[in-house]
Amino acid sequence: MKSFLSSFAARSAGMLGTWVKIPSLETVELLGHAGFDFVVIDMEHAPHGLDTAYRLIFAAQACGMAALVRLPDQGGSDVQRLLDGGADGLLVPRVDSPETARRITRQMVFSPRGERGLGTTSRAGRWGLIPIDDYVRRGNDECLRMVQLEDWETLHQAADYLALPDVGGVFVGLGDLFLSSGRPATDPEVQALVAAVCKAAADAGKLCGIAAGSPQEARRYLDLGYSLVMVSNDATLFGKAARATVAETLRQA
Repeated sequence: MKSFLSSFAARSAGMLGTWVKIPSLETVELLGHAGFDFVVIDMEHAPHGLDTAYRLIFAAQACGMAALVRLPDQGGSDVQRLLDGGADGLLVPRVDSPETARRITRQMVFSPRGERGLGTTSRAGRWGLIPIDDYVRRGNDECLRMVQLEDWETLHQAADYLALPDVGGVFVGLGDLFLSSGRPATDPEVQALVAAVCKAAADAGKLCGIAAGSPQEARRYLDLGYSLVMVSNDATLFGKAARATVAETLRQA
């Protein structure tokens, strides 16, 4: 199983992904056929339980995509099982302090460096068929640990989060930033901050991610140098395509 981080290191440009909101293997398969590099299975804003997330991880990877999972919260109760389920990385939502980032990412790293327990007889360990050293190395060095910074103050402190040894990257949350600051993504100060976070990640040698609502916006972030760019989500993509088909059909009547 080729790791997400090694796949990224082999590329010269950012990777394109989308959110998985629909609990459907067929939808994930279609995203793979469409050419997405990765998906993020959303346990925060979609009705995915652990069993569903596990199957979606398998489906995404079987279709040639990397499978990241956004945790439902900062509690960390699902961290061990999602990583042992073979997730290529985890996103932690609404992180608002370096202490929170340090605590949750320690749960993603094996002892003695962190707090994750050994579970080689899992999918991540190929059910006990790979050496323990390989299982531990993948968990410690090849799985992405990314924290979402979603308000004005934390985004200005991105360098502090990127300096934490177990944080592999930061993700800009423009939606919650708008709620807390009233500033839309198009605001010049927001765009300046978006660029500053990207530079801070590059200076730290770590990844940065962001979500876009349109292909045009996504292209701007890729050109800016963002490592991971999300565009739309499976439900919205399907909904817009269905609505456009209905509208086009009725116009022909």
